[in-house]
Amino acid sequence: MSSPAISSLSEVSSDRSRHHHNPLCAGVAMRTVAQQVALVGLLIFAFESAMAQASPNEGKLGLSGSIGLGVASMPSYEGSSNRRTLAIPYFTMNYRTRDWGEVSVGQYGLVWQAVEAGDLRMGLVVNPDAGRMARQPSKLNPRPGDKRLAGMGEVRESTEAGVLVGYGPFSLLARKSLGDSGHKGTQVDMSVAWPLKVSDKVDVSFGAGLTWADKDYMQTYFGVTPAQSLASGFRAYTPKAGVRKFELSANAEYALAKDWKLQGSLALTQLTGDAADSSLVARKSNPSMSLGIAYVF
Repeated sequence: MSSPAISSLSEVSSDRSRHHHNPLCAGVAMRTVAQQVALVGLLIFAFESAMAQASPNEGKLGLSGSIGLGVASMPSYEGSSNRRTLAIPYFTMNYRTRDWGEVSVGQYGLVWQAVEAGDLRMGLVVNPDAGRMARQPSKLNPRPGDKRLAGMGEVRESTEAGVLVGYGPFSLLARKSLGDSGHKGTQVDMSVAWPLKVSDKVDVSFGAGLTWADKDYMQTYFGVTPAQSLASGFRAYTPKAGVRKFELSANAEYALAKDWKLQGSLALTQLTGDAADSSLVARKSNPSMSLGIAYVF
């Protein structure tokens, strides 16, 4: 479930209007739809890391995972005072081999966990950054965005790649944006999770974590250039690198029947440092909630 940070895969072009009459537009649109489907499917992991533990075959060789449908309530973008509610399909998928580790789609995006020695885990990660729109997204669009950001311009979606290291309940994820689109920055997530089995039907987990971001990421999401200030009315602001947020989470899972789980999650995010001081931030502390049902296999 939610606990530590959670992610996914995708990228998209921001200047669609220029290609509106271009014959290649259909291809771009198809890629965009596929990317948004990936974001929708993986967005739920930001609130429900327990889904990754839902599979009864965890630790066993071969294929396991879950598929389901959930409802999530979240800020319209990080730091917004406005909220949105989305119905979100989601899934987790794990394929464990005897000699090559485990490949999974879930809590940290797409992960190849190549090393597993006792409590030590190491792997490679690929996940998407959803970017941000400078307008209110449609109800079917999972991308963050808000009309109060008019004049700020769009942050394009991008793909991040990194390394995940874990020991027992502790995890460290370092990731860097690839290519020239998106925030072009680096983030480091540090987290800890405490799973608790209450009964044969009920599992609970608690999590805590923080995220550090470099100046490129901070400028993209919390900075305001002089040109953006003139266009949007927000004061010009240049944040420095540092810890940008803390997060606490609580998650629960109830076995409805064989292979069926009811899952719920609550996460509280607190922006801090230069991120919290940005004029784009209307609310420094924000909860995110989700409830879903999943079939596990």
